[in-house]
Amino acid sequence: MNLSFTNKVVVITGGTRGIGASLVKEFQNLGAYIIATGTNQQEIDKLNSSDKTANVNYCQLNFLSDESVKEFIHSVNKLGKVDVLINNAGVNKIDTITDISVDDWDWINAVNLRGPFLLTQAVSETMKEQNFGKIINIASVFGVVGKEKRAAYSSTKWGLIGFTKTVALDLAPFNVQVNAVSPGFVDTDLTRRILGLENIKQLVETIPQGRLAKPVEIAKVVLFLCSDQNTYITGQNIVIDGGFTSA
Repeated sequence: MNLSFTNKVVVITGGTRGIGASLVKEFQNLGAYIIATGTNQQEIDKLNSSDKTANVNYCQLNFLSDESVKEFIHSVNKLGKVDVLINNAGVNKIDTITDISVDDWDWINAVNLRGPFLLTQAVSETMKEQNFGKIINIASVFGVVGKEKRAAYSSTKWGLIGFTKTVALDLAPFNVQVNAVSPGFVDTDLTRRILGLENIKQLVETIPQGRLAKPVEIAKVVLFLCSDQNTYITGQNIVIDGGFTSA
């Protein structure tokens, strides 16, 4: 099965590292024109200067700033079309319900749930006019099962899955497929920094496949869902966790 995204415009939030960076690379290899976002302007400038191809443009997007969101949406609208939107940007802070602050709760909700709402709302009109589009929301296994100290994070990921299912119904008459992908534990710099090597070793013992996922393994599923090969899967949440939630 050959996949191609030639002449397709793909927007990927949180595209500078981890799963997002893998998504950028895979879509780039398949010919897409990509707008990828990040929060660190120096990192964005470095990526734009080091990436010599003309089909990737990195932009700063801060979901805590309404002005930043408006400017980004305006720049996307100027393209005239959006074929694929991947709401991948996400943040987390591990804390008990008695210790998490209101500011952290609001921050996590702004990035993980409000951000996807704003961008999905913005591109939906364009996709309806095109009578075509693919929207992927990167959720989490913790939108399917619970774990201590993740009240804020899990709330946003459960919400994102519910958001996916209802938006899929809104856009189904316009040939727009909307799905969520819920990764388990993925081997990224963020995972290693938050959990540490010792915790990762213990965690791997709870995963039936005995290892963390590679970012590209998540990206490959997203590629299929966004491709012309997918014409009928919508409103679904695809869990990619090596069997973790089935154990």
